[in-house]
Formats: sequence, structure tokens, C-alpha cells
Amino acid sequence: MNWSTYDRIGTFITSALLFAYFGFGGLAQAENSLTIIAGNGQAGFRDGADSQFNKPIRLAPFGDGKIVVADFNNNAIRVVDRNGVVSTIAGGAGKTGHRDGAAEEAMFNGPHGVAVSAQGVIAVADISNHLVRLITPIRLPGEMVRYEVSTAAGVHDNRGMQDGAADQALFNSPSAVAWDKEGGLLVVDIGNARIRRIKDDIVTTILGPEGIGVPIDISLTTDQEMLLANTGNNTVVRQRSDGQLETVKMSGTLDVPHGVSADVARNVYVAEISGHRVVKILPNGDMTIVAGTGIAGGGSDELNRPAAVLAHDGLIWIADLENHRISVLSIVF
Repeated sequence: MNWSTYDRIGTFITSALLFAYFGFGGLAQAENSLTIIAGNGQAGFRDGADSQFNKPIRLAPFGDGKIVVADFNNNAIRVVDRNGVVSTIAGGAGKTGHRDGAAEEAMFNGPHGVAVSAQGVIAVADISNHLVRLITPIRLPGEMVRYEVSTAAGVHDNRGMQDGAADQALFNSPSAVAWDKEGGLLVVDIGNARIRRIKDDIVTTILGPEGIGVPIDISLTTDQEMLLANTGNNTVVRQRSDGQLETVKMSGTLDVPHGVSADVARNVYVAEISGHRVVKILPNGDMTIVAGTGIAGGGSDELNRPAAVLAHDGLIWIADLENHRISVLSIVF
């Protein structure tokens, strides 16, 4: 699957939402330098310290000092550490399709979301297969670990809207996933504009489409509040611990929010895929720009369609989609 195919899946995400940069200006630029940690800026597929990505699109914590990356056009699930060393867990360039089994043989078709459970199980929103997949670690003697890929829910290459038994449930382009504290797996089902939940091999719909617009990313705060990046009206929606939905208060506007995350101080970070920047929203609604200039570029301080942001391990990690790299900056409270 190439990026043009993804654009056709989600044309409604961007086609009606673009507006001029001067229309959302006025925000202060935070004084915190951006550092490129992985990816050499060229589309490709290579592990190691001189790594290459092809449209990294989603991020998730993977223990201290590491993150998992959904590498969209490479159809791969990869790991980046704080030193910028990249390794591949499953999938890879030239392996487009659908295949479960040993991770080195597994295939995905547009992995668009990743989340890691407390047990180290990686969930993947496999957008063009209309599936939710699992990558499960198998412990071997010593320190060795191998991974097995399985299908958690959905019917391969069969889009639709159906709850019930996981192997019969239907999704329409799942775009993001998150594990809740009960071990349930929350799924952003963008084609159906709903939030679904997988638990005990049963799929249920828990939100939408009323009140949540067009969600594309999901994040859970430390107190289990749900945050949704809403591309439908350029907002962030919060589901509070009491179940009530509200729009996160902002002093400015957003330009197609595509990724959302929060730190322990309840600051919310938003990756604006059309604004070419990452914005920080304080609990009182004040906003600052923490990364990017608002104009697409490949310089060390620039972003080009940032697709995801993650507050993890003292850093803000950014998936810089069109620059094919991962950048970081320190969290400043």
C-alpha cells in the first residue's frame, strides 16, 4: 500500500480542513531545541544507527528509553531507543499483505496505530486490512524473545460495522489503538467514526459518532481520561473519568490534529499534520508551539506533516511523516 492509497481512504480528513497559516498564528514558540534521533530523511528501510523509515505514523511507549513505531509504507513495526538505534520487530519493506505467525514472516497492510500492554503485547491498527493485530512476545531461555503475530479482531479485507465475536466483527479502517487499565483494547475506527473496545474476544462500540466528530488518534492520560484527536472539527475531545465528553479548552486553533498525547502534568500535545508543528495545550487552555515552524521543511527545526506525538520518558517524541524520521525534545514543565 502506498501513501496515495492512504490519502484516498482518508480524503475527508484533509480536503475540507486546510486553511492559511496566518489564520491560526499568534502562539508563542517554546524555547526548546528539536533533535533528530532516528531516520536520515530519506524514504527507505534500514535498521541500526543510520536508519531509514518510510512514513512513520504512530508511536507508543516500549519501556524505559524506547518507543515502538508504526512505519506505514514499510508495513513494519519498529523500535527506536534513546540513542537512535532502530530495530524491526515485525513486517518490513516488500512484505505488504496479511499473514499471521512468526514475526519475521508476518505481513501488514498500512499499520497505522500501535499500543503496548503492560505485558508487552503490541497491538496494531492494520488500516487497509481492516483488522486489529497483536504482536505477542514469547520468552525463550536466557534473555531471548521472539514474537508471534495474530489477529485480535476483524475479518481480513472486509470492511464494515459490526460488533460481537471478535473473529466476526467488522471495522472500517482502524487508525489507532490504546490499552485501558482493565486490559481492554480501545480502537479508533475512523471509517465508522466510532471508538470500539475489544475485551475477552468481544467487540463493542463505546463512543460515537455523536460528540466525537471524526477521531483519528487516541491517548489515555495517567488517570485514564481518554483524549481523541478530532480531525472533523480541529479539536481535541476528552472523555473524563465520569464518562462525560468535553472539548479541550484552547486559546488558539488547530490545523488538522493527527496525533495526541499528554504528560503527567496534564499538558496535552497535538501533532498538526497540516500545520507542520506540535502544539502544547496547558490545563488552563493556553497554547504554545513546542516544535516546528508552521511551514513544511526538512531542516533540523522544521517538520513536514508530523503525524504523531508521544510524551514518554522525559521526552516528546515526534513522528515526522514526510521527513521519514523521528525527532525528540525534552519535556519542560
